Amino acid sequence: MHDLKYIRDNAGEFDAAMARRGLAAQSPAILTLDEARRAVQTELQTVQQERNEASKKIGEIKKSGGDAQEAMDAVSALKEKMSALEEQEREQSAAMKDILSGLPNIMFDDV
Repeated sequence: MHDLKYIRDNAGEFDAAMARRGLAAQSPAILTLDEARRAVQTELQTVQQERNEASKKIGEIKKSGGDAQEAMDAVSALKEKMSALEEQEREQSAAMKDILSGLPNIMFDDV
């Protein structure tokens, strides 16, 4: 399977190597999918951080004897959002793996 970092750093070389194999440029589709996957990962990390902060607030509210139902509802909503983002990230990762594993190897220059 091809190295995604190599494709990010050397898209032109990668496309030239695929052209030698008789394929059209592959890097635009790969890089677009990679960008979308990375955006989902970033959003997921942000939501996880929000959930962690909200969970801490629940503990503080309960310690002080207050009603934490509103904060617990917010955490529940964040958990649902996280589940959706995790599924989206899994789908994008699987699609990326399918694309990369389906491409032929890059030939050495002397071949």
